[in-house]
Amino acid sequence: MARAGRNWGKNYWRAALVWLLVLVCGGLVWGCASDRVDPGYLALVDQQHDLPSTGELGVGDQFHLRVYGEAELSGDFTVAADGTVNYPHVGRFRAAGMTCAEVEDYLTEGLKKGFLRNPSLNCSITEYRSKQIFIFGEVEAPGSFPYRTDISIIEAFALAGGFSDRANTNNTKLTRVVDGVEIQVRIPMQEIVEGRQRNLRLLPGDVIFVPATAY
Repeated sequence: MARAGRNWGKNYWRAALVWLLVLVCGGLVWGCASDRVDPGYLALVDQQHDLPSTGELGVGDQFHLRVYGEAELSGDFTVAADGTVNYPHVGRFRAAGMTCAEVEDYLTEGLKKGFLRNPSLNCSITEYRSKQIFIFGEVEAPGSFPYRTDISIIEAFALAGGFSDRANTNNTKLTRVVDGVEIQVRIPMQEIVEGRQRNLRLLPGDVIFVPATAY
């Protein structure tokens, strides 16, 4: 997982270097050519499927457990304030700090102890309340929002109530920390909405800012 994060960071900065060369050699200035798509954004989209897992469960996080053939053991669970989850036939266990894969392994072993011979579990995180995304600027309801697995930038703006009338949508900025380094890219929102550019999956801690249009 850590190796995947390092490789992603290296690939991003390789794309960023190409971008800088274009700026120097071609005299490109984004403020004067806002119709162009930021190569940094394209790099994020191209590499988003290679990103590491969004991490471990925390207090308030919600996840769904499916036990094949055992409907009474399947359902939605929330990590309690003390970091634990109470699960049938296994009892209370500390889920905070565990990944979904580790929850699967732990409960599989627990159910094998006198209840199911060969349990098959699937865990999927439905909402990260311990992790946030942030949307500020010209949106109807700016603020912080609980992260959801695979939430896209379009879905995030729906949570924030959409853009205000003064929004300069194509100069929307995304700030993200990659391997301890803060990066910023311009999001081509109009092109995404119109289907001319691909949507972007967000990560916990992402900060989005929508500037106002200059009149």
